[in-house]
Amino acid sequence: MSGSLDFVTVEGLLAYGHVLARRASERGLVHPQPREVSDDDSDRVHAKMEHLRSFIERAKSGFTTSEAYRSEREHLRDDQLIFFAAWNALLAEGSMQPLLRAPIGAVAKPTYRRPVAIVPRTQLTPTLAEGRIVLELGDDRFWLLPRDLGERTLFFTMRHGVSQVDSKTHRVGCRLPNQLDRERGVAKADAVGAALARMIGIVGQQLDFLHLTNYLDPHTFLHCISRSPNTRQLYERVSGALLQGGSASEPIDEAALESSDFGWVTGLEKSVEVEEAARAFGVEPSTAKRLMKDPLYCYPDGNSFFDLYVDVIDGLHRLGAAQKGKVACLYTHSSTMRALMIYLDPRPFHEAFNEFSDYKESQDNVVLLTFEQGRLSGYSTAVGLSERERVVRNTWVTVERTRKDRVTLKPRALKRITALVSGGDFAGAGAALKELHVTGQRMGLEVYFVRHGYLGLANNWIERVTDEHTRGMGSHPSSPIGSSRFEEFKQETVLQVAMRHLEPYLRDGVLVVLGGDGSMRGARAIYEGFGAQVVGIPGSIDNNIEGTISLGFQSAVALADQSIESLKATSAAMGSVFFVEVMGAGSGHLALACAYQARAEGLLVNEHPDPNAYIDDVILGTLKRTLGVPNKSHLFIVAERTPHRHHKDGGVHGLVDYVADVTTRWPEQQARPGQYPLALATKATILGHTLRGARPIPEDKAIAQHLAHEMVHRLIESPDDIIGCLLAYRERGSIGPIPLHAVTPKQFDWDVFSRMHSNARIA
Repeated sequence: MSGSLDFVTVEGLLAYGHVLARRASERGLVHPQPREVSDDDSDRVHAKMEHLRSFIERAKSGFTTSEAYRSEREHLRDDQLIFFAAWNALLAEGSMQPLLRAPIGAVAKPTYRRPVAIVPRTQLTPTLAEGRIVLELGDDRFWLLPRDLGERTLFFTMRHGVSQVDSKTHRVGCRLPNQLDRERGVAKADAVGAALARMIGIVGQQLDFLHLTNYLDPHTFLHCISRSPNTRQLYERVSGALLQGGSASEPIDEAALESSDFGWVTGLEKSVEVEEAARAFGVEPSTAKRLMKDPLYCYPDGNSFFDLYVDVIDGLHRLGAAQKGKVACLYTHSSTMRALMIYLDPRPFHEAFNEFSDYKESQDNVVLLTFEQGRLSGYSTAVGLSERERVVRNTWVTVERTRKDRVTLKPRALKRITALVSGGDFAGAGAALKELHVTGQRMGLEVYFVRHGYLGLANNWIERVTDEHTRGMGSHPSSPIGSSRFEEFKQETVLQVAMRHLEPYLRDGVLVVLGGDGSMRGARAIYEGFGAQVVGIPGSIDNNIEGTISLGFQSAVALADQSIESLKATSAAMGSVFFVEVMGAGSGHLALACAYQARAEGLLVNEHPDPNAYIDDVILGTLKRTLGVPNKSHLFIVAERTPHRHHKDGGVHGLVDYVADVTTRWPEQQARPGQYPLALATKATILGHTLRGARPIPEDKAIAQHLAHEMVHRLIESPDDIIGCLLAYRERGSIGPIPLHAVTPKQFDWDVFSRMHSNARIA
């Protein structure tokens, strides 16, 4: 998770544990039993490691509840120091990772999500809004709430603010009775209460207007706290604001809201903790910190963050099921909020954990959750912006102002357009280029094409376009004017040569760049570095730019689907196993779309946190169940160069031989007297560059024409809004600019991945 832990040794863990026990005794906050160093401690740790290995194997089969998991884990803690050293020694060697995928209670990440909380305008769809109350909160955000609670439970989950013992500098946790800071903490609690009361009042008025039952009447709320005094103080301030001086019901102690258990480290300064670890392991403090940043790191006489995660997620599912039809205010800690964010984030556990690794005091104050149909859904900052959102917003305002300052083209001053295609080729480029020429000609513009992308700029391969050039171009596979990958374009001297060639065409003119994320980085470089008036059109079979559909993607999927369906047919007929490799070394969107559309049995992509485990658990597990089923196809999609231990080049290389070797040794594949198994063939098919040369399907052609037509008109009417931007094509035909400085890689769609695998774990 946080880097190599090869510096961790059993001897270092024992030494570190003894130091922490002494520190705990000195502080008097926790009382470890006095224990002398024993010569056989190391042997006892290795014996305990074997017991823990058995525990991990049992965990793979799952636990029905978090209590069952905790009970079996606690049964192994007969000696806290030995357990601490054994657990973390296994963590360092990687043996603990299966716990992140273990089916424990309701902890598995949901395969289906329907956000019901606060969403930005760009994500507000008719499907989300259906049957909901939609309230605009400003800042282009909307609050979605059910019209009635019915079988749902609504949670307002709040964390305390600043406390007297600062969690930024000390390990606080559930064993330290912490209180709110008299000034900052109490003031923040009052602000949270006032903001929440105002928002609830707005919804209550809406419910009254619609003649619906006001389920947001604060007098009916359930209140739950942890054992820490600061959560009771938060409850007192917030409930006072909600009830305007009235008395609320007595809060309930809820175990799922407790903070982390840091054991012997409770109350210790974080800097001291790290220094002692560095001394025990003989490494730098920054290296020692890797151990404590791992979600499975277990504190001596305490728990790991993963243990807390299990308790929070399973506990809130249990609470939701027990309180159907109610609204509950949950007063808790930052660790609880972090666990919820990780659970509700669509990415695997390890990616979400890294995203939310530095949870700060100033971040989300209220997270709105709904429990319905046995699932927790929703995730929003209901009061205030997170630190990350605040930084992003401030940066956006500053950079956007700078972007617009670079726009020199005036409305209705455009005279010429120069276009190029860069990077990997893709279908639909011809349709976009032809539309640029046709629309530009109608508007009285000169149109020029650059052959072979940025390489053509450096070589001055720029030509005026005529009708003859564009005949048949709309249906042309790949790029009719060529493309290239030209790494030298990053060099300052090459850039300067290219800009000298381009300069005559930029007098009252613009450069249109068609390509993927790398091409857009080049466009941004010449816009910000040389002031060239540039605009982009997304084109990439990888479909790896956030916020847009890229040209070529749908055509590549369509062509791949023809081959995959043919392979499925022969697989079903012959009982063969096929591994189909498609492009996508940098992103698995193409592989995912191909696999989902074809209902493949599995999908191996670079984004997966543990491809080796996926091969052994999912691919071989699926074949174990399905081989021999009559007329059943066995087909798996693999993204090129996905790394695994069976070949240095990854992808299908080595994978086919490994799977064939394993499956042919299964007893059911062996011949028996009077019975002969179907001969099992395991084969690889590499589609590769055939997908780049796909003929554009109508959808790609239509998107290309819409983007090019809209681009020309916006360049003429309102160049300020589009120059220095990528023109994005969103769902339902919505077209809008994304500033080049804001072009980001598209997140892998773990929702679809999970849907493919039903109950498969992606942690």
